[in-house]
Amino acid sequence: MLTIRGIEVTQGIQYYRADQHLTDPSDRGPDNSLTLVANKPAWVRVYLETTTPGVIPNVTGKLNVDYGLLNLQSGPGITLDPQPPGQVAVQYAPDYVTTRTSIAATLNFIVPADRMSGPLVLNASVTNGNGTETATLSVYISPSLRQTLRLRGIMIGYNGPDPGNPANNLIIAAPGLADLQTTAAWALRVMPVQSNAVFEAASTLTRSMALTGMATNGGCATGWITLNAAIATAKTADGNHPGFLYYGLIAASFPNLSNNGGCESSGVSSGFDGGQVALAHEVGHACGRAHAPCGGVGTSADPSYPAYEPYDTPTARVASIGEFGLDITTGAVPTPTTARDYMSYCGPGWISIYGHNALINNPALNPEQVGYRRPWWRDYVHYDPWWWLHYKPDPPPYWVDPESIRELKTRMQRVISVTGILHADEHVEVLHVTRSEVLSTELAGRMTDMAVVLHGTKGVELASGTVVEMSSQGECGCGGNATPARPSLFQAFVPDIAVGTALSIRRGRKTLWKRIALTSAPAVNRPKVQRQNGDKMQVTWSVRWPRGAVRDTWLRVSADKGQTWRAIATGLIGNDTLIDLTHLPSGNLLLEIVVHDGFRSIASEPVELEHKATPPIPAILHPHPKRPLVAGETLHLWGSVARQPGASHETYRYTWTLDGKQVGDGLQVFSRVPPPGSHRCELFVQDLEGKILRKCHIDFASISADDARV
Repeated sequence: MLTIRGIEVTQGIQYYRADQHLTDPSDRGPDNSLTLVANKPAWVRVYLETTTPGVIPNVTGKLNVDYGLLNLQSGPGITLDPQPPGQVAVQYAPDYVTTRTSIAATLNFIVPADRMSGPLVLNASVTNGNGTETATLSVYISPSLRQTLRLRGIMIGYNGPDPGNPANNLIIAAPGLADLQTTAAWALRVMPVQSNAVFEAASTLTRSMALTGMATNGGCATGWITLNAAIATAKTADGNHPGFLYYGLIAASFPNLSNNGGCESSGVSSGFDGGQVALAHEVGHACGRAHAPCGGVGTSADPSYPAYEPYDTPTARVASIGEFGLDITTGAVPTPTTARDYMSYCGPGWISIYGHNALINNPALNPEQVGYRRPWWRDYVHYDPWWWLHYKPDPPPYWVDPESIRELKTRMQRVISVTGILHADEHVEVLHVTRSEVLSTELAGRMTDMAVVLHGTKGVELASGTVVEMSSQGECGCGGNATPARPSLFQAFVPDIAVGTALSIRRGRKTLWKRIALTSAPAVNRPKVQRQNGDKMQVTWSVRWPRGAVRDTWLRVSADKGQTWRAIATGLIGNDTLIDLTHLPSGNLLLEIVVHDGFRSIASEPVELEHKATPPIPAILHPHPKRPLVAGETLHLWGSVARQPGASHETYRYTWTLDGKQVGDGLQVFSRVPPPGSHRCELFVQDLEGKILRKCHIDFASISADDARV
């Protein structure tokens, strides 16, 4: 008799009959108990058996997806057909591991991202080829947690000596927003976040030094820590926006003489354009994850990482993922026998049970509850105990003060930011001293016993801020058992209440570093702007620097008449720069140059700029041009767009073509991989009348199933 043995709903990794393979009961969980997130596709694997010896061929079926009780949405459900090949030969007493490992051993359905929200009822029904045997089973899921990866990229280029031939000067352009999106593709696959991330450009940064040094013990080389110091300064220049992760996206051909492929320093991360696994690894650190225990991570390994037996043991750690995974782009199944947590230095990498749970309700991923219909008064009372003031006559009665219910405007705080490196010999190296405004003065890291002090006349202490030490963790092939906690990055925010006469770093009464204010300040003129062809604009200015100034220059923009500012470019060299207009918000803007002499920060008179709204910048996250797909299997066309800051989401359409033929609308479309050969998919951004505004494409290859097995 045909029967449904069970249903697994997965977006990357999931429990299913864990007692059949995990030997330690403490490692097991009930079926489908790993949290599903909203607005990300889920694969539904329907496990079939026959209760009598033999094989039932050509079993197919349907999956109805209905809104459950208390779902915010209402209306008819949807009926899904199985993914290719659309049928399965059902076995008697199938082997558990063989069935779990092979996607072809189950009947598979894909619930689209826009349906994955709130309580849902999945009703699976299957039948054999002639309809004489049927079976049904229902499961209830509740993908009500929506998490969003929000990245602000610092785009990093190079203008400096060629390490292979120092007589030559290399100029390497910084990556763009499309590059940031494609580099984040693997992170969006493995992490429990919705499919659509938020991508914005925080700054462009040009460096003149190659990345150097050798990292050990899971740390970062000195060159990377110095780079992250510049990224931390760019983050400050951008206003230190809460809710975003700042990622320094380095041009792919940037000179790298170190053994790091990425580095995270308690709130700022960096990695190369195209380094998809490195981005996921560094973002994992930014979410609070330590290294998983495999490879040369040394003492940086997370001591709480479980040994998933029988795949792992407490004495010989390999960072097994613990369960059978699933890649929502292809249906590939990473197994706990071979797959390793991507926070280790072993591969192939995937998300683990432990890693998945560590990222659920993680503050760095902006968790929010969606999809549930709740009694309205609960939310009002929880978030606003004065909710009843919103339901008042106009004008309000005399006893209600309207000021009590007005929303407060965004408030920036003026700070002196001091960033540098703490060395093992207690030497303090200050790299950047700047003054600007930030939305948040929160700094991730360890509070030290050191403080940055702003002095007035006769050495009077005017203000101070605690030095925060930022531990650095790398994505590399480094190893060893040494435990160098330093060199390490540090940053401090001091209230900018006066110019002052000196800055110092002190531990108790001992002064570790001190800088005296110059007798004269730099002067900078109003910048000039000139639009170039395409989406570029040239900005020029001039500066009069006093002798002894530690020179640093920023370009900033304001979209609210100077109330708040954000960075466009930092670490500028010379008196001109070419900026990407797609990084700017629309409207009446102000542009200003800010120069820093190592103590003061002086802003130019701003120049006005009228900037029109620009369409989103598209990128294709899947397929990947270098990874062939198997003809006839599921084709996941997955796109992303980086919208202009503040732009509406509702004014554009997204359309896909495959080899010139339209195959669907939206940022995600599921189709079938075409016959063996070379193919092109294109993603179009259109206005509501169908005019093409932007487009992108990738070429990929498909191969036969026989070639895939070779």
